[in-house]
Amino acid sequence: LKRFCSDASSSRAGLQAVRPMAAEAAGATPSEPKEEPQKVEEAKTASTEAAKPMEVTEEAKRAAPEAAKAEEPAAKRQRPAGPDARAVRKQVEYYLSDENLRYDSFFHEKISSNREGWLDMALVLSCNKMKAMRASQEDVIAALKESKIELRQDDNGAAMRRPGNAPLPSLEAKPQHHQKKSSLHAHDGGVIAVYKAIPAEQSWQQVKDALKTKLPPKVNIWFVSEVTDKSLCFVAVSPFDNDGQFFENSTLELGGATCRSEVCQAELLQQALKLMPKHIREKREKESRKRQKERNRPIVVGTQRFTNIAALRGRVKEILNSRSEGESLKPDGSDFKLVRALLDFHPKGEEKSQGLVGIKVAKALQGDSRCFFMVKENGESEDFSAKKCLDAVEVNPPYQKPDTAAVKKPKEEAADPKAAGAAKATETPAAAAAAAAEAPKAEEKAATPAGTADKADAAATPAEKTA
Repeated sequence: LKRFCSDASSSRAGLQAVRPMAAEAAGATPSEPKEEPQKVEEAKTASTEAAKPMEVTEEAKRAAPEAAKAEEPAAKRQRPAGPDARAVRKQVEYYLSDENLRYDSFFHEKISSNREGWLDMALVLSCNKMKAMRASQEDVIAALKESKIELRQDDNGAAMRRPGNAPLPSLEAKPQHHQKKSSLHAHDGGVIAVYKAIPAEQSWQQVKDALKTKLPPKVNIWFVSEVTDKSLCFVAVSPFDNDGQFFENSTLELGGATCRSEVCQAELLQQALKLMPKHIREKREKESRKRQKERNRPIVVGTQRFTNIAALRGRVKEILNSRSEGESLKPDGSDFKLVRALLDFHPKGEEKSQGLVGIKVAKALQGDSRCFFMVKENGESEDFSAKKCLDAVEVNPPYQKPDTAAVKKPKEEAADPKAAGAAKATETPAAAAAAAAEAPKAEEKAATPAGTADKADAAATPAEKTA
């Protein structure tokens, strides 16, 4: 192939050299050698491409702003805003408070292990809420300038401790105050509880017999499971008043051991439902629907009446969304009175509301949601969770009491109002006059002493008695 191409090129060059000589021999003016067709086409294509505007690809479009941003001076670039100093201070103060350290075993152990009560700041910064706020060590130090929390910085790093190295509270088990909405009414159809640490020689029959002696009268035991390999025994009973509280504090004496109960939630509840027969599950669902229907009654919060809990939740949401950022509720308005009454249902409402002079709506310290803030006498503001208040209302609803004095009708009229109306309609004027005349006599007779009435009755003629 190479040999063929070299021969072809040499023959083409020879022809180009021969043409001018032949033309000169013929007496003609030698013409310009014509360009090869391939080269002509290449030249046309190049000129066409040069005339077209340059097409920018999508990747180039995306890369252009990034390249421009990289070339932009660092001073002109928009820097992300730092975390709110108030939110950082409040969160750190909570970590070192009695309220948290009473249940937080991790921080409790770390502080206890240091003789001077110092807590490494790196441990605080590793908490999820601090990560969510993107708080750095410098942010924490700046936020705690106005706090009573003590700080220390040395070669080993930064650390913090409680004011005056205050003694730690004793550790306690964390109570389950706030349940998820999905599990709030999981036991409306009857509580499902589990007894733990059942002795190996005890069976479900002994658990059932011991439970019968503890339950209120007329409460039926629907289901008792076999004792599992983890020494657990699940029970289900018919619903009764304060049944959840009963099983939270219930104990059984079995085989010389004290077995405590617990209301099933989450995985334990699912495990119990799998062991339960279908007809028992259907019975619980029926009772649950019945309770939900009874619960769907008007409630009164403060001086305002709502058809049900959902209506109250909707009204509170409307108050939050209708206010601008930082707007205070009017103390004489119905919205202020409603939110103030709702605050009494908060688990710490009495403690939080001390020194309250106003309520405002503002952005939450964490996240983009809105919440209520209490304005105190010293000008400080503190947020509180309306959700916790509403959940407490739902657990123990303040139902509207029936007004017994509003309408009082005789039983006969209530039983048969048509008959009572017909009797009044058929009453003649003469009978009405006679009844009116007898009324004073009856009152006079009722006012006379018992002995006088007996004498008058004895002196009356048989005809008068008959009349």
